[in-house]
Amino acid sequence: MKQIKTKTEEELLSKTIDWLRFPLIILVVFIHMNPVVNMQAIHYSSLSGSDIYCIISACVSHVFAGIAVPCFFVFSGFLFFYKLKEWNKNIYLKKIKSRVHTLIIPYLLWNLIAILAYATMKIIKLDGSVWLFFNDLMDKGVLKVFWNYYEWGSSNTNILGQIIPYYGPFDIPLWFLRDLIVSVTLSPLIYYFVKKTKLYGIVLLGILYYTRIWFITPGFSITAFFFFSMGAYFSIHGKNMIIELRKYRICWLLVALITIIISTYFDGSKTNDYIFPVYVLSGVITIINAASFLLEREYIRVVDTLSKASFFIYAIHTILILDFTRVLFDHILKPQGSVILIIKYFTVPVISIFVSLCLYCLMKKIIPNILRILTGNR
Repeated sequence: MKQIKTKTEEELLSKTIDWLRFPLIILVVFIHMNPVVNMQAIHYSSLSGSDIYCIISACVSHVFAGIAVPCFFVFSGFLFFYKLKEWNKNIYLKKIKSRVHTLIIPYLLWNLIAILAYATMKIIKLDGSVWLFFNDLMDKGVLKVFWNYYEWGSSNTNILGQIIPYYGPFDIPLWFLRDLIVSVTLSPLIYYFVKKTKLYGIVLLGILYYTRIWFITPGFSITAFFFFSMGAYFSIHGKNMIIELRKYRICWLLVALITIIISTYFDGSKTNDYIFPVYVLSGVITIINAASFLLEREYIRVVDTLSKASFFIYAIHTILILDFTRVLFDHILKPQGSVILIIKYFTVPVISIFVSLCLYCLMKKIIPNILRILTGNR
């Protein structure tokens, strides 16, 4: 076995968060491949190529990738309260001021860029659709464009049978940033709740996350509050997240492996509503444990460029790049058959990430100041 070099606990924790950024963004891109599959129509006794495509895409995009955004909420909550010795008005205002540059300004700018990009494509078409596009923007209003322009998941219900739709701004992936802004704004409430209730409060939020009994209000998702508070718990109570999550790592690993299989099998059914949340929680803990394990033994290392480019890729990949790559692939190969579909499923995200990464490197070289504003000085 490879000899383990001594690393401080804080250094390992920092490296774990930095290393995970890029792989998690890859999963986010796969989520937005948005494959349409019907797992209930699969014949497991005689799997066809189409069945294999459905299983792979459902497992990766609908299930496995579900840990990506919760992980980012955990990291955000942990880092927001990291090394905080006290909480008062001045500290709150100082943190909010810094988040204006790291969260709010990038959030507004990327939504504007998305609007301009799509308007430009409409203009290029020369079919008059640009006016319909702008009329739609005006009808929905500025607040909806920057907060809840899109709505999906109308079939999702909580344990009480209430419909729980999802909402996103014009640049859809930025719903995470929107919910993070809300969590940060309400950080005094989160701080005192976590401080007073300790682990009991996190368990309570976990139950609400599992049952989805929560506010049906854009920006106030239980996913954000639960996982942000979970990350905050470790910082507020002075616990090293890596050490704490490792305590029952084998149990969490087994739960993650079992539930990812079950959740894939029941993907698209009501049964999965009670399996998927368990997978997400166990998957988040397991992926953090796995990354820290590999980093500790130096099987992997942090690539600074990939870590820093992650936010840029996250914000830009759905702005024409992913769709254009998909259309280009279809035009060149004219996909027919399950083998080509599987190749497309993995190739399109890889090309989109590569193009986004190239744009990041180009901007870093030519217009670094603008890039810093767009990425919140990350």
